[in-house]
Amino acid sequence: MTSNDIEIDEINDINQHQIVDCQICCSPIEVFIEDTGFGVNIIAKRDDE
Repeated sequence: MTSNDIEIDEINDINQHQIVDCQICCSPIEVFIEDTGFGVNIIAKRDDE
């Protein structure tokens, strides 16, 4: 299994929706970063999901 690293800026990326390219296959990945009040929740999915 190959991993994919996504760098998150805890100050500027909170409550942001971003499209990033996969480091492995270059396909777009949708990323949403939210502050739950108990920590940071990161949701990442492929564009075709």
